[in-house]
Amino acid sequence: MSVSWTPGWLTPGGVPFTLKSGPHEWRGVRPADWAAVGDGLRTAQEDLRRLPVRRIVEAVDAVVDLWAKRDFTARRAAVRDAALVTGMSEETIDRALDAELSTLRAESLLAALTRELGDPEVLDGFRGGTTAIGPRTVLAVFSGNVPGLPARSLVRALLVKASVIAKIPAKEPHFTAAFLRTLHDVEPVLADAVVATYWDRDDEAALEAALGQADAVIAYGGDQACAAIRAKVGPHQLYEEHGHKLSFGIVSAEYAARLGAAEVARRIAADCSDFDQHACLSPQVYLVQREHAREIAEHLAAAMRREARDRPPGTIDAQDATVLQHRRLVAEWRAATSDDSEVWSPDGLEWTVVLDDVLMPLSGAGNRVARIVSVPDVAAAVDAMRPFAEHLQNVGLGAFGDEFRRTARELAVLGASRVSAPGEMTKPSMVWRHDGQPRIAGLVRWCDVELHPELERPQPHLG
Repeated sequence: MSVSWTPGWLTPGGVPFTLKSGPHEWRGVRPADWAAVGDGLRTAQEDLRRLPVRRIVEAVDAVVDLWAKRDFTARRAAVRDAALVTGMSEETIDRALDAELSTLRAESLLAALTRELGDPEVLDGFRGGTTAIGPRTVLAVFSGNVPGLPARSLVRALLVKASVIAKIPAKEPHFTAAFLRTLHDVEPVLADAVVATYWDRDDEAALEAALGQADAVIAYGGDQACAAIRAKVGPHQLYEEHGHKLSFGIVSAEYAARLGAAEVARRIAADCSDFDQHACLSPQVYLVQREHAREIAEHLAAAMRREARDRPPGTIDAQDATVLQHRRLVAEWRAATSDDSEVWSPDGLEWTVVLDDVLMPLSGAGNRVARIVSVPDVAAAVDAMRPFAEHLQNVGLGAFGDEFRRTARELAVLGASRVSAPGEMTKPSMVWRHDGQPRIAGLVRWCDVELHPELERPQPHLG
């Protein structure tokens, strides 16, 4: 049986639709009978539950092994489509997929399962008197234009043997369907447990119908969009949210002195160029200890130029171009009135470097604007982030020894859920507890056998 609404195995009885994504179109099918979808997914999930978790890991690894090859036909088509929709260059998308897919290899998946569940095989039956049961169906509402983003949540749900209703992101609809096609070729039981479809944000009837078939909900999007979904989630449903987030970088004097301004600038440029700076993990600002800020900013201009040459930035639509030009004008006005401010940029909009001694409002985002703000010390850098604590996600922390450990702890208390090295901000592992919560363990419920004589028998699996 196949219940996946993706190009290639469309279910009869659905409602065809066309999703316009920039200059491109994506054609799919929206279910007409959500009760039938629920029944089909429950049947598919029964087959999925019989698969050993290690077989699921092996299947995902086999799919990723194919997708890891840049000349893989499905990947090349997906990259071309994503470039048309997102405006990103194919090289930027390829590098993004390289980073994203590398986290889905068998070793990474088993490490994540072990960290969160202790023993991955508790998903197959009782181990040491306990077992973990995933939901029957997860509704995953994806958003954004970061290629490959849906793969993580899809894989996490399948690892806990849940079927999935995936609302594809309007700004990058092609990857999910293409990935599912390959998954179907490798292990049909997994792909058959996924419905990939789309509905408009204001289509409350479709959202409520999909919610009616779900035991768990994963929501991506801005704060307003997530709040609208959260308001409809029932008390019996597990809920996971990935709303609006901000990320920063910090560079201490010792870090800058040890690595040198050119190397620090290279790492910052990588962080600000990945995904064209559109990922939540991308830094909005790097806070640099004052005595090194200008030198790093000067080197950063050259590093951003090299990044633009090696992986060209994508096209910017008219609205984003206007926002970016306004951001430059504000920065240039600051530079004209302050000896501690300066702006470096080419004639076009490929990249921008801003040096300032004041953390201005974070208006606009993305499109390779590398902002360096000088601060007297690392403690002042942490203080500068406090107004953004509610949305703080990721910090690239350039520090060593006691200063690193003390600052990392302060950032954790402030609200950060991830601390990485500069240059590694956009490359989270599967082991990371996304937004500070266990994302595999958070999907399961546990059953323990206790005070029972059968526990004394040397039998590793009870069911």
